[in-house]
Amino acid sequence: MPIRESHLVQALEPFKGFVLSTMIFTLQQSGLQAALAEGTTVDALVRDKGLDRARLTAMADYWVAAGLLDRSETGVLTLTPLAHRYEEARPWYEMMVGGYGGTFLALGDHLAQGTGPAPRRGGYVGSGSCGISMHDSIPLLRRLLAEDGRSYRRLVDLGCGSGVYLTELCGDYPEMTAVGIEPNADGAAAARAWVAGQPTADRVTIEQVDAVQWIENTEEKPDLAVLAFVIHEVLGQEGEEGVRRMLTKLFAESPDLTLAIIDIDLKSSDPEAMAQPLAQAYYNAYLLMHPFTSQRLETKDWWNKLFAECGLRVDAFDTTDPSMDSTGFAVGWLLRKA
Repeated sequence: MPIRESHLVQALEPFKGFVLSTMIFTLQQSGLQAALAEGTTVDALVRDKGLDRARLTAMADYWVAAGLLDRSETGVLTLTPLAHRYEEARPWYEMMVGGYGGTFLALGDHLAQGTGPAPRRGGYVGSGSCGISMHDSIPLLRRLLAEDGRSYRRLVDLGCGSGVYLTELCGDYPEMTAVGIEPNADGAAAARAWVAGQPTADRVTIEQVDAVQWIENTEEKPDLAVLAFVIHEVLGQEGEEGVRRMLTKLFAESPDLTLAIIDIDLKSSDPEAMAQPLAQAYYNAYLLMHPFTSQRLETKDWWNKLFAECGLRVDAFDTTDPSMDSTGFAVGWLLRKA
């Protein structure tokens, strides 16, 4: 029996969102947004950027129909207020569409035992994650450190992504020097590119090396270390013993260290938490893809128990500013040797 049009429209709403999210990402990453913000035409873009006319025309028609572009009677295209609103969430599209878009399409192929991790694009994951961090976890980290009140001179960011934690904290601490550890080649290149354009670039270095290897061989011991959304990757790829080994080695080499950990409190089975609007818009998908990409999230209580078993004490704990993220999923600890 044929489906009624009204039912079909309702059933295709998720598909509409799927294509729309990829086209928002494409608009943001295509290099066209600056020209479109000022107003331009298909002819001008074809001429100035060497683009394929038929493909660009199809994209422009889609963006106009989706409400991302306005088109004047003379064919001038300009960004709409809706497109500017989506631009505010660029890092989320960068990480979740650019980094994990292929992951979501591959979930069904990686559900069986022994199928290995689903693919992801590490460069977009790292840069998008750090962009999101400017919204939530960096303010959280700053609040933890402000409450702590200590002054720090040597920072290591273990798994530094695009390097934003390094440059932001060096800006907060004028005497600080910092090193970012990033084993992924694309991630290390992205971090070096980011750091080079920041005013604190002369105080930051990036090393492409394994974290434990760096801890064992560095001569200049840090007094502050950051693990931002990294410890669950270690847990997923090296297991609980790998986490214990890293934490034990870190504090054995630097007994007076302050360790700041930012991560996720796993609440995917909590109906009340998952009903929150931001949980529905973002965290539901974020939590879904972790087991498929060799990452293992745990609850904050699980982490507290592991930290205590590793001989560490929690000197401070907090979550994100409710005006920016009221879900309480992102959490932060300051840890020291007990």
